Amino acid sequence: MLKSRNCLGESNEWKKRLSFSKWLGLALLFIGLPIAIAFILSFSITYYLLHNLTLANILIIVIPLAVFATSSSYFDRYLRSNGLISPFMKKVTITILPDSGQPIDERYIKGFEANLKFAKGEEYIKQLAIIGMMYLQNAVAYDNKDLYLRAKEYLSRAEEAMEGKSVSFETKALVENLKSKIETYKYRFGER
Repeated sequence: MLKSRNCLGESNEWKKRLSFSKWLGLALLFIGLPIAIAFILSFSITYYLLHNLTLANILIIVIPLAVFATSSSYFDRYLRSNGLISPFMKKVTITILPDSGQPIDERYIKGFEANLKFAKGEEYIKQLAIIGMMYLQNAVAYDNKDLYLRAKEYLSRAEEAMEGKSVSFETKALVENLKSKIETYKYRFGER
């Protein structure tokens, strides 16, 4: 049985939860500072150089909003790529056990899939195996062959990523466990 993770489906083994003060400092650096600069520049250029107060009032709203959207996206990418967890993120435990017959909410699986691009090395292989196991659990719960085939796809991706690499026993065990579970259920989904 595998236990997992936070609301975005990230393994906390390589993640570090930020304190509020560190998170606030990073947010001010990545979001607050660019917004302040955009606000000052958009007003200064339009009012002092172009002498247009109406345009200045419009731009001090539009430009900082665009900067906020862009810098928030970069801030989120920075946190994910460095394995940092926001202090506001709630923890959710998911039990991954295909034999249970209980499905896993699709949004958790999508969260794991979205975070694959931030996983590196051995963590990437573990994530592939965990996603495969989640799809297998849903395939069994919903009796859905398409989900079973997705689980097989993730198994082959994990095995391919593991080829020629020295990985830990835990990673090998995750991939082998997924392989054996897929073998167990292959007849149920019409494979030989």
